Amino acid sequence: MTTTPPTFGPTEIHGDDEHTPHAIVQVAIALPREQLRAALAVGHAQMSGEPPLEDMTVLDVRREIEGYLAAGAVFELYRETDALNERLAPEHTAALDAAIDRAYTLPAPGAPAPVRKQDPRYRDGTVILQTLDQGEVTVPEPAWCRGHDDDLVGYLADVTHNGPTTTARTVTARHGHMQVMEARITQAPHAKEQPEPLPLLAIHVDIDATVATEDGRHLAQALRVAARRIDRTLGDLARLRGEKR
Repeated sequence: MTTTPPTFGPTEIHGDDEHTPHAIVQVAIALPREQLRAALAVGHAQMSGEPPLEDMTVLDVRREIEGYLAAGAVFELYRETDALNERLAPEHTAALDAAIDRAYTLPAPGAPAPVRKQDPRYRDGTVILQTLDQGEVTVPEPAWCRGHDDDLVGYLADVTHNGPTTTARTVTARHGHMQVMEARITQAPHAKEQPEPLPLLAIHVDIDATVATEDGRHLAQALRVAARRIDRTLGDLARLRGEKR
């Protein structure tokens, strides 16, 4: 069985400073240790061996390797661009530009983004999702998450892990079937305003009814059931958060 290696970067954006960028293209390159070592050796040598390897931070190391790979790609494109564009026929240039516009142009401001459903790919402890701002991302997938098959493609900050839904219901003579409580364990680890490094419990309790005695008793019983189920789910939550009850 092939093991998927961990994914790192991009640490920063590289490009040709002499031209106005049209798009940022992210490429994931799988490298063996020998090629990582070679890229770091060349990049570090070009910086005159400063700072010393033992003083380099994690980001320093990643910047050197990514910078070496990016420099090679940008140099090769820079060398080929003018000569290649001069040889292109006008109709071929137009066809190439139309393809680029389809692939690398964002919707006009105010235009609604197309709604797409996620097509998640699950690995051991991770899931690969599509995002509007970061493209394809690989994020940790908690064992308690019910999955993302019904999610829509959104921003990375909106990626949310949700556990199974716990409910409490009852039946009344006047209002028929009523759901009085819904709860689930949830976590949005990439949220910007209120990041959730640990899972939380999302609870929704909703009763708005005028009832006679018997229906009132049914609702009261449903609320007692809801309280027990919330308490049981809180026990699961405490375990996931590493807390003691």
